[in-house]
Amino acid sequence: MPSIYIVSGPAGVGKSSTSRQLAEQFDQSAYIEGDLIHQMIVSGYKPPWESEESLALVWENIASLSSNFIRSNKNVIIDYVTFEKDVEMFSHKINDEVGQIEIKYVVLWTEEKELLRRDSLRVKEHQMGIRCLQLMEEFKHKGPSERFYLDTSTLELSEAVADILEKPAYLYDKPLHKED
Repeated sequence: MPSIYIVSGPAGVGKSSTSRQLAEQFDQSAYIEGDLIHQMIVSGYKPPWESEESLALVWENIASLSSNFIRSNKNVIIDYVTFEKDVEMFSHKINDEVGQIEIKYVVLWTEEKELLRRDSLRVKEHQMGIRCLQLMEEFKHKGPSERFYLDTSTLELSEAVADILEKPAYLYDKPLHKED
């Protein structure tokens, strides 16, 4: 049975590079870039961090795509800024649609200085600048359990991918309580 991997973290931390290399580790896989999903809206667009409705729509579409890929026996790698409450909602939706599926959730992390350095290496139109640090602060305040964090400060890309594949701590198996 295929699995779902949700690769999260602040902008510029390396989600896309890690997700792509992770997807390449499987004979059958699909890569879903969450940013592309919310950018599909042309008229009436609101960034998901400014609109709960936009965020809910993004996750509805990610869940539908994931279910379709799972039914086609593909491992799914999701690259998106994701908090634990999003994973909980997503896991319920997926379990309702395709049954119990293994979901791994990892939040890539690095020091602020390294995050800004990595962001500066991105193509100019993809650089996020201060938004990287804002997301870092948001993770610190809303952050998931420590077990989901992977500090990539000193890791090669291949080491990070191996860690995600091998470490059982990233297995999402404990939903949040409704009052959280």
